[in-house]
Amino acid sequence: MKNAIYTLIFALFLNFNAFSTTTNIQDSVVIGDVLTINTPENQTFKDVDFPKLNLIVKRGGVASFNSVDNVAVVVSEMKEDNNGNTIVVLKRQDGKKFFNQYKEVSANLEDALASGELSIVK
Repeated sequence: MKNAIYTLIFALFLNFNAFSTTTNIQDSVVIGDVLTINTPENQTFKDVDFPKLNLIVKRGGVASFNSVDNVAVVVSEMKEDNNGNTIVVLKRQDGKKFFNQYKEVSANLEDALASGELSIVK
């Protein structure tokens, strides 16, 4: 009986903590907010879903991550995946395309903000 009670309390504690951290990030970023893309030190993006450079070249685009460094983007859509992560769809603020090919890209909001790939413009 004690094990069942401890398990229940532990499960509620985990659910409460997971919910509170996601809510804080979701409350800070809403649709229409402006974010900035920052190029990571190792030149590969993990949390912003850019296509591979070889696919960009095949489609005739500019295959350099320098073209997206310090670019202002607008959050156009927010959704949640199966794991509870917030996925945002980003469009360039100036209306141009990413790498002269893609109108929008998606990103894992929590991980991208934590790793520094995205930052909030104030």
